[in-house]
Amino acid sequence: MPKKGFTLIELMVVIAIIGILAITTYSFDFNKKTDMEKRDRFVEKISSMIHSTLLSTSSGRGVKFGTGIVNPTSTHIKFSTGSIGVYYYSGSSIIGTGEVMKSPFFWEIGYILTGAYYKEKNLTNTGLIDSVEIIFNSGNDIVFSWSSSESWVIVGMDVGFHDSMKTIEFDRRFGRITLQ
Repeated sequence: MPKKGFTLIELMVVIAIIGILAITTYSFDFNKKTDMEKRDRFVEKISSMIHSTLLSTSSGRGVKFGTGIVNPTSTHIKFSTGSIGVYYYSGSSIIGTGEVMKSPFFWEIGYILTGAYYKEKNLTNTGLIDSVEIIFNSGNDIVFSWSSSESWVIVGMDVGFHDSMKTIEFDRRFGRITLQ
């Protein structure tokens, strides 16, 4: 009567299959976000910073800074290739900072904040700039730094993750943020 059981080859095949499955599940990141999801998170973060600054400035309320409340005369959002930040001013002096993000954004390389540009009133004259500030004054005036006149009406930047890009534009005439 033959003995029932597994042969050595059958056991080795089963162990090899279990090993392959263990290696693939161990190295697989179930929470990994796609490039588009990371880009969208970055775009939403920047849009949120602009929108909340616009709301807090136009409401005339003070801004919590540390343990106190500051009442800025203007709030600046500074954009450059490597950073974005919110700064509170009293006259020409910085009295506090809001959220500031510097590269590497979200502690990961691959996020891109570049290609700052402006559009003039006729929307056909445009130009590239290194950095720009959106300045929200307490009188609900919105101006852009580096503008020699009131001719600039829109500033924009390319925002993304690796090759997945979107453009954020801010129109100071309407206080509107658009994504393209």
